[in-house]
Amino acid sequence: METWLIILLIVLAIIILGLIIYFVSKKTKQSTEISTEKINSVKEIKEIPSEPIKEEVTNKIIPPTPPTEVIIEEKPMNNLSISSKTENDLLRKLELFEKNKGFIKKDVNLASLSKQFETNTKYLSEIIKTHRQKQFNSYLNELRVNYIVNRLQNEPKYINTKVSYLASDCGFASHSTFTTTFTQIMNESPSAFVKRIKEEQKKS
Repeated sequence: METWLIILLIVLAIIILGLIIYFVSKKTKQSTEISTEKINSVKEIKEIPSEPIKEEVTNKIIPPTPPTEVIIEEKPMNNLSISSKTENDLLRKLELFEKNKGFIKKDVNLASLSKQFETNTKYLSEIIKTHRQKQFNSYLNELRVNYIVNRLQNEPKYINTKVSYLASDCGFASHSTFTTTFTQIMNESPSAFVKRIKEEQKKS
C-alpha cells in the first residue's frame, strides 16, 4: 500500500513538474513572439522612408509696377519762366518777321510786335536779348540799316536815292534819327557811305 502511494506521488509530481515546465515554456515562447513582433514593428517603422519635407513655395505674382510718367520740366530761360515751347514759338515768329522784312514798317515797336506774336513785351525782349544779343531798339535799328546797306550795294539804281527816302524806306520816322543810327552802326554817315559806293562802282 505504501509503495503504491509513493508511486502515485511520484507520478503526480512528474505530472505537476511537466505542467509547470509546459506552462513556463509556453509563456516564454509567447514572450519571445511578442518581443519579436515589437522588434519587427520597430524595424518597419525605421524602414519607412521619411518623406522629404516639401517647402511650400508660394509663387506670389507681383503685379508689374505701372510706368511712371516722366514729366520733363521745361527749363525757364534766365529769370523769366519762359518754357521751351514758348521760346521756340517766339523764335520761329521772329525769323518770319526778319524774312518778311516786317521791320521796315514805321509803326513797329516792342509793344506792337509782342501783340502780333501773341506774347508779352518781357518775353519778347528776353528772347531777342538772349538769341540776338541785343536790346529791342538796337535789334530793330540794325535790321533796318542792314536792309538799306544791302540795297545800296546790290541795286545800282538805288544808289541815287535821297537820304530822306532811304530813311523812310527802311522804317525810320525821321531823317535825323536814321542818319544818327546809320552812323553809329556803319561808322560813317549815309551820305559818306553812298559816296564811297559810287566811287567803287566807277572803279569797277
